[in-house]
Amino acid sequence: MKRLMGLLAVFAAVTLAAPAYAEPVPEPDGDDAGFIAALHQAGFSFASEGSAVAAGRAVCSCLNNGESGLELVHDVKNHNPGMSMEMASDFAAISAKFYCPHQLSKA
Repeated sequence: MKRLMGLLAVFAAVTLAAPAYAEPVPEPDGDDAGFIAALHQAGFSFASEGSAVAAGRAVCSCLNNGESGLELVHDVKNHNPGMSMEMASDFAAISAKFYCPHQLSKA
């Protein structure tokens, strides 16, 4: 699972890299401690809390940039081959709950 979160952190770094011409996207507000606790409760483990938070915030950046929920889950799964679609979906849902709850109502 540590490998999965490491890969998710790489996904977050790639996702958060904005083109030079784009305006910076504001970082979503959120409850980092609550997010970490929810991940633990759901059975996720990770190398560092910071990388998990960055990956969770990246989920919301993708959604805020217009990526659909299904596309996002597939991206998370593709960047984390050991993660099932259900795990990818759970991670995305937990991320949205803590960092972009307005996206949950669009589903």
